[in-house]
Amino acid sequence: MRKPSGRTLRLNLVMLALMSAGYGPAVMAQTAPQPASRADGAVGALPQIDVRDTYEREDLPNLAPGRKAARGARLGILGATPIVDAPVHVNAYTRELAEDWSALTLQDVLKNDSAVVFTTNESHMLQNFNLRGLNVSAIDIGTNGLYGIAPANQVPIELFERVEVLRGPNVLLSGMPPASSVAGTVNMVTKRALGKPIAELTATYGSHSYGQIHADLGKRFGDEQRLGLRFNGVYGSGERGARDEKQERRMGALGLDYLGDRARFSLDVYSSVNEIDNGSPGMFSFLGNAAMPGVGVLLDPPKGDTNMFRGTHGKYDNEGLLARAELDFSNNWQGYVAVGGSNSKGQGLMFGTRAIVTGQDGTTRGAIYNVDTRSERRTAEAGVIGRFETGAIKHRAQVSVNVLRVREATNNTPCNYCYTTNMYDPVQPVFPDAPVWTGWESARVATKFNFTSLALADTMSFAGDRVLLTVGGRHQSVKADYTGYSESRFSPMVAAVVRPWGDNVSLFGNYTEGLEPGEVVGTGFANEGEALPPIVTKQFELGVKLQTGELTHTVSAFQIKRPSFITDSSNARVADGEQRLRGVEWSVFGKLTQDLALLGGITHLESEQRDTGRDTYGTPGWRVRMGMDWQSPLEGLKVGGRVNYTSKQWSDSRNALRMPSWHTFDLMASYATRLGNTPVRFNASVENVADKKYWIGTFGDGFVMPGAPRTFRVSTTVSF
Repeated sequence: MRKPSGRTLRLNLVMLALMSAGYGPAVMAQTAPQPASRADGAVGALPQIDVRDTYEREDLPNLAPGRKAARGARLGILGATPIVDAPVHVNAYTRELAEDWSALTLQDVLKNDSAVVFTTNESHMLQNFNLRGLNVSAIDIGTNGLYGIAPANQVPIELFERVEVLRGPNVLLSGMPPASSVAGTVNMVTKRALGKPIAELTATYGSHSYGQIHADLGKRFGDEQRLGLRFNGVYGSGERGARDEKQERRMGALGLDYLGDRARFSLDVYSSVNEIDNGSPGMFSFLGNAAMPGVGVLLDPPKGDTNMFRGTHGKYDNEGLLARAELDFSNNWQGYVAVGGSNSKGQGLMFGTRAIVTGQDGTTRGAIYNVDTRSERRTAEAGVIGRFETGAIKHRAQVSVNVLRVREATNNTPCNYCYTTNMYDPVQPVFPDAPVWTGWESARVATKFNFTSLALADTMSFAGDRVLLTVGGRHQSVKADYTGYSESRFSPMVAAVVRPWGDNVSLFGNYTEGLEPGEVVGTGFANEGEALPPIVTKQFELGVKLQTGELTHTVSAFQIKRPSFITDSSNARVADGEQRLRGVEWSVFGKLTQDLALLGGITHLESEQRDTGRDTYGTPGWRVRMGMDWQSPLEGLKVGGRVNYTSKQWSDSRNALRMPSWHTFDLMASYATRLGNTPVRFNASVENVADKKYWIGTFGDGFVMPGAPRTFRVSTTVSF
């Protein structure tokens, strides 16, 4: 079969966008009827329209009080599950949370989660982070439960209705992602046309002179409103990130869905382009390396918008498609199939924004790369979901087959610490020439993986639904075409939820695993040519979920052990390294009082590299993210704030330099009113109100990043 080209994806998107041009005036968004597997595992036929809330999709779990989070989330093979019934620590953040803070990317939403630590600068071309102390790159973000669809560098938030964050390894739930992260799952839920038309135009302006327009159009067609169409388009341009750095965002996305009596179909198509011109923030090492020693002490940070790379430019193109079909065999059995893929191409200044500080006055040796990086991802999944009973035990079971194919290639023209600059007063470097594209297999860095898996999970309910027991496993195969690597493993999961004292208290526990490819041992080692088995990360977790009034709390304690390959005394590569993470987490969402909404959490984490006895760098012991909104007596006006605290953390694997703790405070306000008969919403936010200078975290071993300076955004949304 001929593969769809990037040009085909773009043409499809343009054609579908033109179809949406006939939208007439619309009222404020309300929900659409869309049947789906219910939280109890039943598979229903087309329900009657039942409008629940202005911002809710009928096929998603309800919004929680306060409207910043949802009462449930999709858990991959376990389906849509209420938070209190989930045997894992999971949160689902909403579109309204993103709107309150005038969010532009996924990074802006994840700032509300205490388990997330960012590992690239604010507004960097690549937005990576770690979750529970384990790394996640943008390419490992899920879309509607499938990997291989999301953009490879950063995720535009305007495409999505929900952001679901599941903490900890869980290969059973969704399989292995493209870059094989084992930190957890971040799943993005795309927008759909709602029960009533929506036509919104949002204008945003931010520091220092960045402006953006976002159009959101949605409508259902036909007497029974079975066909839905939702279009989102974004254009933004101006100074953003570093001082005098220009960024440009272009995004178009179309979501179609059809609701039949027994069948449902959906299609999502998007194109997203990010461009930077004249610079980027930097990442700094104070230790250096053997060839170029650093100053050896941690100096005061520069301003977070210091432009280290004037005169550079970069562009990242992403396009993706995801189609899904569901068929109800009966009231209790459903089959589904999903297929999709994405293409990405980044050229120019992508990464390598690093520097080694060599002098007490901030004298620095800078590195700069001109990069050509490309990737193709193709995925498919098919499965059957059913509900049945065996005696007094109720079952919600699902079996699925998943395929993910990933091809990546990167060339670059490096300038490795080749010029002298200063981190407080940088000079403009000479940008290297663009590398020549040499093809997929002959690129400087080339990988090609085929992931295939078969998974089965059964959630059993008994004792009057007071006990939920989940058992399952995934047989995962991994093949690397360029190296000849081919291995497989079965990864089990066992989890339980118990309600001994009614519906307001749920005790839960789980054993889960994450999986990463092993390696074929290279030349120069005693076991050269040996194929090492996949790396198995194991998690044990115990916790409790409490509902107190209109607040939902999750408190959990966990231990994660992640092996790593090291070279032993006989010069053989072996899996004898181990990172051990132990932690306690609390997250909360809902309403504290009728007028006060709460969202946030606290994470305590201890991470140790067991084979060296040292703490893991870039994993602070404490993190606090706590936000509160107040609904004022003036109708439509709410004001709020967010407290951010991160404790001390090591900058490097040798534990030579420790970064100090930091805290910042953010403010926001939202006012919804009408101008005549037209609904209008005004939003404003300020982050890092005190304009503090601080080291926010680490990019990699030894490289630290300055936190962003005071940043504001204002936006106006008009609903036609």
